[in-house]
Amino acid sequence: MPKENRTPFCTRVDRVVLALLTLAGIALAIWVYFPTEGPASRLEVRQNGRLVMTLPLDTDTEESMKDENGGFNQFRIRDGAAAMLDADCGDRTCLRTGSISRTGESIVCLPHRLVLQITSSDSPAEENTPDAIVH
Repeated sequence: MPKENRTPFCTRVDRVVLALLTLAGIALAIWVYFPTEGPASRLEVRQNGRLVMTLPLDTDTEESMKDENGGFNQFRIRDGAAAMLDADCGDRTCLRTGSISRTGESIVCLPHRLVLQITSSDSPAEENTPDAIVH
């Protein structure tokens, strides 16, 4: 029986390309998981897309927010982390989010259109941030 002249399943070039793609994937995961912004320093509270208040994370506080329909949310900042304590919305998903403490994390209550988001002191001011870029 003659030997068949077959190419190997995975050539050396295939292994190099696979290794490069793996390294690129790991680098991308690290870049996404660890934000490049400075340390978290404040909590921005937005209702209906409008900035209502900004609170420092280094001061323990408890606040309540009411929407125009009478619904309420109660949240707390303690030990540099923010958490939703109570809400009268139907699904109460915002309560199950848990506490947030890192820059970029947020708690959202969709029925009351309330967003709590952690930002850093060196992030750009809202008036300097474009809403959209059109070419």
